[in-house]
Amino acid sequence: MPKKFNEQEKQWIRQKLLEEGKRSFEAHGLRKTSVEDLTKAAGISQGSFYLFFDSKEELFYELLLAEEARIRERMLKWAEEEAVTKESVQRFITESFRLMSENALIRTMYFQGELEQLVRKLPPEKLEQNFTEDRDAMLHVVRKWQEAGILRRERPELIVSLFRSLVLLSLHRKEIGESIYPDTIALLVRVLVDGLFGRSAEEAQSS
Repeated sequence: MPKKFNEQEKQWIRQKLLEEGKRSFEAHGLRKTSVEDLTKAAGISQGSFYLFFDSKEELFYELLLAEEARIRERMLKWAEEEAVTKESVQRFITESFRLMSENALIRTMYFQGELEQLVRKLPPEKLEQNFTEDRDAMLHVVRKWQEAGILRRERPELIVSLFRSLVLLSLHRKEIGESIYPDTIALLVRVLVDGLFGRSAEEAQSS
């Protein structure tokens, strides 16, 4: 039977699990990190782990949400401060993709193919939280670009979906080819922005 902990102990153990989880997931990935690895570092039994998280996937996901929120806050601040131009839109997309691809936890999920494990193990409502937060944040940015006359007047939801589709291409990095993948993404970003930056937008920007 799992040991009972007081509130101070619970806070310390939870923080220790988060710290050890981040270290282990970044170094070894989700599949190769076991509950035993995590509980040894926190000095608790494996049974006690489930007083704090329903699974190692839930722990991973909590860390992932925090990392994505940090990147999202940084990019939203950047979008608010930058003048809205075709070039700034392209830089925003490129920089967002770079930050995500260089983040160890996000890279583990997308680039090491562990998204499927999260989808299988986590409740749908938890996954929906990630989708909703990303969508709402990007909708705000896309509407700002449209109001500035930069983007075509397509449904903002469709434009956000295009951006998410670009990120999901990372799941097929090996199939695309490791050596050509970065240049492929760079070209796709340019083509995407060129396609969304319609003639009417060009006229609005030059006026």
